Amino acid sequence: MMKPAPVLRILLLLAFCLLTMAACAPAAPGTRMPPPAPTADPVRKTKADPLGQTVSDAPARPSAGCGQKPETFIGATSTVKINVNRKERIYLLHIPSGYDPNAPTPLVLSIHGYTDTAGGMESGTGMSRHADKYNYIVIYPQATNFKSDGKLITSWNDLTCNASPGPAGPICAANHTQYAVPSDCGPEVTKDSCNWCTCNDDLSYINAVLDEAEANLCVDLNRVYATGMSNGGMFTNRLGCSLAERFAAIAPVAGTLAKGFSCAPDSSDPTSLLYIHGREDDYVDVTGKTSTDGYFYTSVDELTGLWASDQSQGCSDEVTPYPTIADGISGLSCTQHKNCKTGAEVVSCWWDAGHAWPGGSSPWGNDLIWDFFLKHAKNIQP
Repeated sequence: MMKPAPVLRILLLLAFCLLTMAACAPAAPGTRMPPPAPTADPVRKTKADPLGQTVSDAPARPSAGCGQKPETFIGATSTVKINVNRKERIYLLHIPSGYDPNAPTPLVLSIHGYTDTAGGMESGTGMSRHADKYNYIVIYPQATNFKSDGKLITSWNDLTCNASPGPAGPICAANHTQYAVPSDCGPEVTKDSCNWCTCNDDLSYINAVLDEAEANLCVDLNRVYATGMSNGGMFTNRLGCSLAERFAAIAPVAGTLAKGFSCAPDSSDPTSLLYIHGREDDYVDVTGKTSTDGYFYTSVDELTGLWASDQSQGCSDEVTPYPTIADGISGLSCTQHKNCKTGAEVVSCWWDAGHAWPGGSSPWGNDLIWDFFLKHAKNIQP
């Protein structure tokens, strides 16, 4: 008579063999096998290297608000109302927990995408937590909105998404997705079905938001930056062109201007560019192809080439690798036009993703952007 323990071992061995054979058997017709589990890679990079290994030595330039007690809570996010062109608007303001009203503090605009909100941008990027850790002010601008088929639609006026046909013709194909045109646009805009974004004066809004922040808070005027996602990234491009005197660097994510409308700041305004895009993103295609919704956007090569030109930052035509603290995370790799005469940097990065914020709410995307910002400042004496 066999003992219980050997019997149990034999039964377990038989069960294992049967499971192994089933796993290795071919799939039945019409079924789909699950993807293989990823192979463990002990050297795969999952978080960014330490930040701030290279930091601009430009002097701090205090704003008029230095020395004043802030009107909103420190270490918290507050909703602020502002009147621009007789229109009441809002923005979210996050003052970092380590804020000192007597110390000039960097400021970052973080701009949401199409149909999103300022609150959605804050929660989706985790940037307020990041700002608390690295001590910078974050402002989340809020786009205007209108209702269409019961849905609330928000968008930014980058001066191109409502300007079809443009210098290169229509900004969309004949079979494009038809988006609702905001009610604030006139008949000259609405007659072209390619046009899809608001016609409100968002540049004046951003100017007013920055003016107010700089008057009420201790902002380092040499270290003001902007980043944004999708339509917010498109608008960030516009800020880098039209308000370059206010920004030391910009970091648009997953959004360039409509084809035919690419722009860059003048050589008199040193402004650095970090452009980030997902390799699988065909919703906003920036490789020269038509996007899945039928729209045409400026390619990354055209964007960076124009910024690198002698009319803008005066960089080398040659494209070379650009090392970052996040290289290898989710396949991230970056290139640059180096040796810019203005002292700026013109960089583009790709990572393994679709239409998404780098890292989601994981900190490495914010680390990448903030580390780039730390390298760049306006060099204007206080």
